[in-house]
Amino acid sequence: MTLPSLKSNLLHPFTHGFFLRQGGLSTGTFESLNCDLKSLDEKSIILENRKLVAKDLGISLNNLITLNQTHSSKVITVKGPINSNITDGDAMVTLKEGIGLAVLTADCAPILFAEHETRIVGVAHVGWRGALDSIVENTVKEMIELGAKRQSISAIIGPCIQQENYEVGSEFLNKFLAENPKNKEYFVIDNRGKIWFDLPSLVLGKLTSMGITLTKNIAKCTFELSNDFYSHRRNKKNKLQDCGRMISAITI
Repeated sequence: MTLPSLKSNLLHPFTHGFFLRQGGLSTGTFESLNCDLKSLDEKSIILENRKLVAKDLGISLNNLITLNQTHSSKVITVKGPINSNITDGDAMVTLKEGIGLAVLTADCAPILFAEHETRIVGVAHVGWRGALDSIVENTVKEMIELGAKRQSISAIIGPCIQQENYEVGSEFLNKFLAENPKNKEYFVIDNRGKIWFDLPSLVLGKLTSMGITLTKNIAKCTFELSNDFYSHRRNKKNKLQDCGRMISAITI
């Protein structure tokens, strides 16, 4: 059975998917395709969920790789299978066939990259800290260093929290303005003085500034669409324990 996922023609013919939270074996607050090995869900069930994802991608479970994500700017070049969640980092690139690069998210933005001429793929986990710390730019640079041609790189921004549900404080806004005053365009201050942050638009702006023009924002809100996506912020607002994580992956 094929797992529910979102795909993009810009990544064709690479096997990929922004997998929804559906189709897995987890129960309760983790229902159902929780793939986060660091969550409080049963590890045996998480591994079964990840096995379903690997099968959907046409690879072995050992070749489905995730990192110990730390909201950093660190990009790992993957040359072969590595144990998941052991290596620190928030993005990966590879030209190795049969390796599934994956990131885990529950409001942060997953990005899937593909360069069609040299057949190099990449993934990135982008929260606000990583965005400030150049994780997007570093991923593109690592792909180019591996041999990718900038004009042939496609980058798709997957489901993440959208601006209408991403309220932040003035200190948060000031961090971004200190980094670049032009970042003001990614914030809206409403008539009540509340501040709302547009994470996917910031990511798209960073890709464009790097000369990446083959882009798409899937524009699905993880906070709003509870049947399809986990959301850390939604769980926190509802005073629930930590949620599961969706997985987004690509393989050559």
